[in-house]
Amino acid sequence: MKKLALALTVLALTAAAVGAQQEKNLPNRLMIIEAGDVKVRYLNFVWDEEAFAALEKGGGAPAGTRSWALARILTPDPITLDGRRVSGGALLILNPASGSEPMTLEIRMVDMRDVFTDINVVAVPPKGETVYKVPADFKTVDAMADRLTMKLDDSGESLKLSIHYGNRLKVLEGKR
Repeated sequence: MKKLALALTVLALTAAAVGAQQEKNLPNRLMIIEAGDVKVRYLNFVWDEEAFAALEKGGGAPAGTRSWALARILTPDPITLDGRRVSGGALLILNPASGSEPMTLEIRMVDMRDVFTDINVVAVPPKGETVYKVPADFKTVDAMADRLTMKLDDSGESLKLSIHYGNRLKVLEGKR
């Protein structure tokens, strides 16, 4: 009987520790950044080196097996990224590497009501029209972001969205 009680206690403590770790890794805030008339909304996920590596390689950890909705981009006036027009509401998606294809960033026009269903859960991005897709060639940087952060700079002629996650940085630049 004592062995069963000890086993149940160990199991309960292990489950509590796993639950606490999962809670710690959850985003704790919906972030909204603005520059000019452009807004970006995203969840501030905790840096997870293993998950990012899985996305870069494809497969592996569960994070590397599906696409992730990173942010909602709201731009009433069109901007262009590499000659491709983006306007209205769009979704910024991080797609894992797959086979010989690298990890990519995609901007897709979708019904936004289907995306952020819960502050702590990012839904699999819904189908929609892809208007922009590039390799997600994040650069390794010295500065460490414990949580996903984004910065939006509007010079009037161009718009830069910086995506900083852990020790990785990617900048997307569009024109007005």
